[in-house]
Amino acid sequence: MLTFIYICRINTSTVRLFIIGFKSSGKTTFGRKLAVRLNMDFIDMDEYIERKYNSSVPELFTQEGEEAFRRKEWKVLIEIVKKDNIVVSTGGGAACHCDNMSLMEKYGDTVYIKVDDETLVSRLKELIEDRPVVKGKSMPELRAYVTGMKEKCEHHYLRAKYILENENIAVEKLVEMIADG
Repeated sequence: MLTFIYICRINTSTVRLFIIGFKSSGKTTFGRKLAVRLNMDFIDMDEYIERKYNSSVPELFTQEGEEAFRRKEWKVLIEIVKKDNIVVSTGGGAACHCDNMSLMEKYGDTVYIKVDDETLVSRLKELIEDRPVVKGKSMPELRAYVTGMKEKCEHHYLRAKYILENENIAVEKLVEMIADG
C-alpha cells in the first residue's frame, strides 16, 4: 500500500532526487537502480559535465584547476534542477562547494550514501591512476585523504534528507523511507 501511494505521488508531482556522498561511494550505481525502479530519468552529473564541456572530469580538473571545475559543476547543477522527475548522481565534491547543497535541497530531496572509510580507501586504491586528487598516493596517504575529506565535507552530506548507511543498501529501502515521509 505504501509503495502504491508513493508511486501515485511520483506520477502527480515533480520529483528530483540528488544522490550525494564521497567519490567511489556507489552513487551512480545506486542512482541508476533507483531511477529504473521509479521509472524516472537518470543523470550522472560527471557525465553531463563531460558532454557539455567535451572533456573528461579529470582533464577539466587538471587543466583548469579545482575552482574553475567547481564553477562549471555549479552551472551544470543550475541546469539540472530545472528538469523534472529525475534521479541525479552528483560528483563526490558537488555537495561541498558553491552552496550546491542548498540548491539541491531547494529543488529536491537529497540522499547521502554513507560508506565506511576502509571501503572508500579500497575503492579509491583501484582508481589511483584515473583520479587526479588521489593519483600516486600510498595507502596511508589515501587514508589521510579520506579522513581530511570527511572533516571537510561530511557536515554537508549529513544535511541530506535521507541517509543510507551501507554501500549495498537496497533501492527498496529508500523507496520505503520516502513513502513513510
